[in-house]
Amino acid sequence: MIHITDIINHKLLATGQLTQYGGYPDDGFYRMGAAKEYDILDLGVYSGHTHIILNAKDDDRSNNCVYDRRTKLMWSRFMADHVGPTNNGKLPWTTNVNGEGIFAYCAVANAALLAGYLDWRVPNLFEFFSLNDMEAPNPLPDAAAFPGWPSNYVWSSTTVPGIIIDAFTENFGNGSVECVDKVANYANILVRGG
Repeated sequence: MIHITDIINHKLLATGQLTQYGGYPDDGFYRMGAAKEYDILDLGVYSGHTHIILNAKDDDRSNNCVYDRRTKLMWSRFMADHVGPTNNGKLPWTTNVNGEGIFAYCAVANAALLAGYLDWRVPNLFEFFSLNDMEAPNPLPDAAAFPGWPSNYVWSSTTVPGIIIDAFTENFGNGSVECVDKVANYANILVRGG
C-alpha cells in the first residue's frame, strides 16, 4: 500500500526550511519532500565557453551546467552577461527593436550550441520554485551549484493570466513572485529537459 507521505517525500522537493518558527507545525517542523540533489557539470563539453552573439554583443558564456537529479532538469550554471540594452545581461521578455529579448537570446544560445545542446528554453515559473532554498537568509539557489545568482528579479517564460502584457518574475531576494511588464529588463537563465 502506498501512503501519502511516500508520494510527497518522493515526488515533491523539500523547500530547504529547517527552522521551526514560533513553535508552530510549519515547514521547518515537518521537513517534507525530497532533498535537492545537484551534479555540477564542468568537464568535457561542459568546460570552456560558447560565444552567444545578440545585437552584435558577445556573451562569452560558460558551458558549465547543473543537473538536478530530482527534477531531471539541466540548468545553465550562469546567467547571461554582457548583452542587453545596458550590456549587463538583463533583457526584456519581449524582443525590442534591437532584437534583444530573453527568447531571442535563447534562440542564439541554441544556434551556438551552448554546452553542445540546441534545446535550451526559458524556464517556467514552477521550475524556478524547484531551485529555492527557503532556509537561507534569502531563497537563492545552492551557492555552490549556482554561484553569482542575482538576489533580485529573474524572468520566467510564464505570462500572467488575464494580463498578457505582463509575465512572472521571481525575486530571489525574498521569494516573492511579481507580475512585471514584459518590456522591463531582468536577468534570465536557461534550462533544458523536464
